[in-house]
Amino acid sequence: MDLLSMVEDQLITKNQRAKLLARLHRHLFWCGERIPDEVEIEGKMIPLHEITWKLINKPKLTEEDRVYIDHFIVALRKKARSCENYLEETDLTLEQAKDVFDKTAGLLRAIMDLKDIEELSGPERMKKYQEEAEKCKLKDAKSWMNFIAELEE
Repeated sequence: MDLLSMVEDQLITKNQRAKLLARLHRHLFWCGERIPDEVEIEGKMIPLHEITWKLINKPKLTEEDRVYIDHFIVALRKKARSCENYLEETDLTLEQAKDVFDKTAGLLRAIMDLKDIEELSGPERMKKYQEEAEKCKLKDAKSWMNFIAELEE
């Protein structure tokens, strides 16, 4: 067994687990996170990314859309909570833990987007998404600057 496979098979530490869980609860944690293409909800595969995108770009929501969004948010919260519990309680390798983290963060991103859709309408909604995109760009730039500074030390 080579060193690389030994490291890949090593389980995450309590500290690594705590850091992943803490990141899920930070403000703007979802910046840069991608909404999963599909997610299984109530036994069905749902094209989450496609549905969210269509709803974001819809000029006006119908009452049926709002009911659908409410149901969807509840189902996604349940799924995200389940993923977070799995991350918290299961022995995982770092790669497995990062996969669960990414899935959970993507679900939480979808929930945030869907909640925003309900609260805002038309041009107001697009302005908010543009502002959030700018915040994410700024956060990403700061992260890169910190990373580069750490490398130079």
